[in-house]
Amino acid sequence: MNNRPLRFIVIFLSFILCFCLLPKARGQNRFSDSLSKKILSDREDTIKFRDLQRLAMNYLILGKFNDASGPIRELLDLSERINNKNWMSEAYRLKGYTWFAKGDYDAAIGEYLTGLKLAKESKEQKSGPWICIDLYMIYKDQGNLPEALRYSSEGLKWAEFIQDVEAIAECYNGLGLTAEAMGNLPDALKYQLKCLKIREAQKQKRSIADCNNNIGNVYWRMGKYPEALKYQFLALKTREEMDDKIGIADSYNNIGNIYFNEGNFQEAMKSHLYTLDLQQALGRNRSIADAYNNLGLDYESLKNYEEALNCHFSAKVIRRQIGDLEGLAGSCINLSSIYIKIHKFKEAENNLDSAEKISLKIGDKNWLVDTYLSFTQLDSATGNFRKAFSHYKRYSLYHDSIYNEDNSKKTVAAEMNYEFEKKQAVSRAEQERITAIAASESKKQKIILYSVCLLLLIILAFVLFAYRNYRLKLKANNTLEVQKKSIEDSIRYAQRIQEAILPPALFEKGEVHDHFLIFQPKEVVSGDFYWRYREGDYVFIAIVDCTGHGVPGAMMSMLGYDLLENAVKDKGLREPSSILNLINKKVIEKLDAYNSESAIEGMDLSLCRFNLVTRELVYAGAKNDLFLLSENELSVLKVTKCSLGYALEMEYTQESRILKPKDMLYLMTDGFAYQKGGPGGSKFTLKKVKSIFQTLSALSCSEQKQRLLDELEQWKGVIPQKDDILLVGFII
Repeated sequence: MNNRPLRFIVIFLSFILCFCLLPKARGQNRFSDSLSKKILSDREDTIKFRDLQRLAMNYLILGKFNDASGPIRELLDLSERINNKNWMSEAYRLKGYTWFAKGDYDAAIGEYLTGLKLAKESKEQKSGPWICIDLYMIYKDQGNLPEALRYSSEGLKWAEFIQDVEAIAECYNGLGLTAEAMGNLPDALKYQLKCLKIREAQKQKRSIADCNNNIGNVYWRMGKYPEALKYQFLALKTREEMDDKIGIADSYNNIGNIYFNEGNFQEAMKSHLYTLDLQQALGRNRSIADAYNNLGLDYESLKNYEEALNCHFSAKVIRRQIGDLEGLAGSCINLSSIYIKIHKFKEAENNLDSAEKISLKIGDKNWLVDTYLSFTQLDSATGNFRKAFSHYKRYSLYHDSIYNEDNSKKTVAAEMNYEFEKKQAVSRAEQERITAIAASESKKQKIILYSVCLLLLIILAFVLFAYRNYRLKLKANNTLEVQKKSIEDSIRYAQRIQEAILPPALFEKGEVHDHFLIFQPKEVVSGDFYWRYREGDYVFIAIVDCTGHGVPGAMMSMLGYDLLENAVKDKGLREPSSILNLINKKVIEKLDAYNSESAIEGMDLSLCRFNLVTRELVYAGAKNDLFLLSENELSVLKVTKCSLGYALEMEYTQESRILKPKDMLYLMTDGFAYQKGGPGGSKFTLKKVKSIFQTLSALSCSEQKQRLLDELEQWKGVIPQKDDILLVGFII
């Protein structure tokens, strides 16, 4: 509905883990202990593989990812030793799920793709469709609908080929949810009905409830509210029987949305308030944001605009924090609606611009329909009827592509086909059995002849194909070598440009007692940079972390450097807070004008102004705190917790204090703390960095720098550098 929750991910994973792989797992800790002992005595490879698999999955259910890494590593060693690619594929799938559960989607995708390749090369290919389903869920969660559609379709073909009924049902569910998100409602209904048919045959109550919920959502989007309520109440009844608290909360949320669209706002608010209480008790951030969003719509309909704005802004903050682009677009549209009604037209336009960019980025037609309709209302309210007409044409284009007559016919056909197939299933199955027996004998005779002919053709085709590929590969390698050299030359030139604008030194002789600088770009060019400026007794120092690294990060760093120079040298600003407020405004203006992805780009920054005579420190920052080591005590100098370029209405503040002789000040970006390594490949963490700072007071700056570099290298080990690293320290 408004939130289009991804709760099927949790339900799906829990089902697979608990039902398919660990059907007898009760009391997981005791199960793990007994299974670990059994593995030591296992002699047959197959038995040992199954026991290791169950043990790893049991640890994953309990969230003990470090404990799971041991059996997963043994699984991989065992499967590689006997060259069983099907087992290798399953081991990589478990590795992928470990990263997926930790929220590291890039690492998860890498492991899944390796497992997928091995599954295609194996004989049984059992893990193939399930890897496709996991990949679909990652891309759906990221808002990458084309890739989500690709892997759910590939998973369905694979599951049908190996006749895995459970995987077929999950793929239909994935196709239905993706089609709904892309605005293809007839296909969404068709796939969900197919999924429901399988779940009813399996008599899986939880999955039947999920299917009824999803079908209700599709009917809601079609405007068929009686049918939507029917399926939502069916889902709620089943979930209450199972005491499924998460499912109950989602059902009440969806029922409230249907009441809202029917105009029954009081009943809608009751359902949404109950939903919010349940979601807060469960601690589900995405669903809490959805509940706030729906309550905001209820308050708006009851003309309580102040409460409506509070609810929508709460939803927007949560969605931005968790990276929910789809939900963020909805919050921007809802905020614009209220701003139009209270005649704050500039705020409405800013939110609609953000909604349009996000919707185009993720390919969501439903949000584009709402965005252009809201633009039309805004233009009409401000008297700009030419723009209103232009936006209305875009609204009509996307609306008609979703709700045209052909789609309506497809919807009716899907409903009738589901009922007909349900009634005819038994008789058709019997007829197919008789036909299969009759055709089997004839087929056996033909198979032998066809197989011989086909084998000869395959051998001939393979020889020709191999020769052609060999010629193409030689040509492609030469082309790639030329392109690679050209790209490397361009990047090296960009490096020289970036190095030329950086200050040759952070401090000149006599300005401070001592200082050090650690600057390690992840790639040739960097998204982190440092900046200084001297005027009289004042020295300005800034360290900046721009979105991204490599070439994209370097381009952002050039923009950041130019904005700092402009604010201080051209505009004459001297207060750190004023400098940050101007840069925030300029970043949003420039990225909105030239970059369709501005909703997720910006800068983290620490800026301080130091008086060389009075030792007064005035500082401000965007997300990056400063750290002061004074008399062997480390304190954190807090700054505004919002990156530059994310919120036009944000006001950055500054603080000041008089430093003592021998005080040590540290400024850093997040690359050091986020570096992965150590046991289990975890992050270094800011807590460890602060702990090291606490021990450095007796060391010179050169010794401090070496100590920090040694700690970083020892932690990192063989793991590549994750991000640009920038750390500055100086002694007063």
